[in-house]
Amino acid sequence: MGILYDTRDRFHILSALLQTKTLRQFDKRLQDELLPILGCSTIGLYLYSETAAAFSPVSDIFRDPASPAYPIAQLPAAGTIKEAAVHAGQAILANDLSNAPWTEAQAIDPRIYRRSSVLAAPIIMPEDASTLTPAKTLAVIVAVSLEASDSFTEEDRGFLEVFGQHIAPVLTAVLAAEERDTLVAINSQVVLGAITLDNLIYSIQPILRDVIHHDVIGLVRFVGETHNRWFDIVACEGVDIDQEALRQFPFEHMAAAEILATGKPLLLTGHNQERFAEHRYFESLGVFSAMLCPLLVRGRPYGFLAIGSKRRNAFSQRDLALTEQIGFHLSHAITNLSAYDEIRQLKDQLEQENVYLREEMGASLDLKSLVGDSPALQKSLRAIEMVAPTDSTVLITGETGTGKELVAQAIHRLSPRQHKALITVNCAALPPTLIESELFGHEKGAFTSATSRKLGRFELAHGGTIFLDEVGELPIDVQMKLLRVLEAQEFNRVGGTQTIRVDVRVLAATNVDLDQAITRNTFRADLFYRLNVFPIRLPTLRERLQDIPLLARHFARKYSQRHRKPVTRIHSAALQALSAYDWPGNVRELEHVIERAVIVSRGSTITIEELDGLGRTNASAPHPRTLAEAERAHILDTLIRTNWVLAGKQGAAEHLGMKRSTLQHRMKKLAITRPPQKKH
Repeated sequence: MGILYDTRDRFHILSALLQTKTLRQFDKRLQDELLPILGCSTIGLYLYSETAAAFSPVSDIFRDPASPAYPIAQLPAAGTIKEAAVHAGQAILANDLSNAPWTEAQAIDPRIYRRSSVLAAPIIMPEDASTLTPAKTLAVIVAVSLEASDSFTEEDRGFLEVFGQHIAPVLTAVLAAEERDTLVAINSQVVLGAITLDNLIYSIQPILRDVIHHDVIGLVRFVGETHNRWFDIVACEGVDIDQEALRQFPFEHMAAAEILATGKPLLLTGHNQERFAEHRYFESLGVFSAMLCPLLVRGRPYGFLAIGSKRRNAFSQRDLALTEQIGFHLSHAITNLSAYDEIRQLKDQLEQENVYLREEMGASLDLKSLVGDSPALQKSLRAIEMVAPTDSTVLITGETGTGKELVAQAIHRLSPRQHKALITVNCAALPPTLIESELFGHEKGAFTSATSRKLGRFELAHGGTIFLDEVGELPIDVQMKLLRVLEAQEFNRVGGTQTIRVDVRVLAATNVDLDQAITRNTFRADLFYRLNVFPIRLPTLRERLQDIPLLARHFARKYSQRHRKPVTRIHSAALQALSAYDWPGNVRELEHVIERAVIVSRGSTITIEELDGLGRTNASAPHPRTLAEAERAHILDTLIRTNWVLAGKQGAAEHLGMKRSTLQHRMKKLAITRPPQKKH
């Protein structure tokens, strides 16, 4: 062109560039100022990444797939005129690009760039002797003339070379200001915004998109132990990733493994990620460039922030440094969110534990109900004393009402876990559709009514004991998940992918014959063997008849205090009637009978009249099945022994501890009549 440049041109352009605040504004102003001076068709800007040896296009003409210049921007750096300019540290002029040795000549469309001229000049930050900072190439300006070859002169080349040196401080200041403003905006968003882990990246994306053009953004979290590492995608926008498809690649050969091992960010340009096993999978999704920046929570690797693009060479070293700074802010945000979530979970756990503890408080104070001198009960008590100090799983069997829950409470109270929670689950009382959620918890959205995350009973029992009452009623599909908890102490919430590990001692109880249940295929044999590590069978009350007086007096004292009644003893006749009854409901039925007797008593002694009408009938039983029948049999036996004499010291009324009139009333009520005597 042969134009002689006035230094005023350079100062005018520098003044205009100093007014810009963002990289895009800088690029636009640069084009507006240089195009008229150089008289060329196009001027564009590339940021240079020394570590990755890559050029990231800033100008839209290089980033638009519809632009004829787009293929050139997708080239690797090696062999390009841009690389030559950086290595030479000066501007390079190609008068006829189609015949030049640079790789751009192979990528151009000959119909468009048939006679094009190209001028590439590096933007170099000069050496700073005071800080011993070496010279550094920040970017490259590329000017293209489509009109004809030899469009640029040596004066043009010299002007652009000097100009590149002068605008380096301006570009550095613009980049620093943009980074500062971006970090302030993101920090304000993650600190002051209504942030959750689920919406964390979506909250910063509008800010980030203005600075770093991208198509994909994701938040990834490491999961698993050291020997079994993997990652969960917490959130992702811009592409659908099939995590199962990723499972085909070994973790140790993936980019995530390198980030975990080194703790350093990765810049993937589209030309340098062949070493990672998953790179072809992401290219099949249309993702060619990416930045992966590690996130630390409480000083430990948490995961990484991933930003991707459908273009190669989409990101620069500057973009990576900015993303790394953003990652620091996100790490603090995740730390705070994790702390808040832990506090909330502990609060929820304490609240739920309090509910369970309040429900069980009465029973927990009732351990003295395990009273009795019978050999059958003493055998069970010795078994409790042996197994309680261990962490062994215990299966408690026995008829309903024999005190299985009291035994579970006794084992917990005598164990090293006594200061932690005892969580009781009645498996028969939970609907089959909700029992898995109750035991193992669920994630928000796991099913229609799951409006928030819920901790399961196993999580609430962490560090303590869980008592699975009526375990024989568990649905067969839940039994398999329970087996996993027993074997590995881990599970997944309903609708969740994160493995939850717990430290829980399991006590189980059932009145079902599990051997028969296994035969009917309603109970898993492997679960039975895992539960039946230490079996304790509780005797029925029929097997410990000698304990009935002790239990009856115990319950009489308990309920006389509770109901503020003056009952202090039980009449011998009433005790004899209680001992003669078959007690199909075992200790629980006896307790309820005594409580009612205390309530209706009119004095300090429970008499046989106050046991009236209680019990349940069972005509097929060989022994009396109701208290009325037991009382009738007892009175009838006494009348026979006293030869039907009612009054007097040897009469039946005296033996039964009641007045003659009361005995006559009871005989009438119970339809007891003296059989007709045989005539001799």
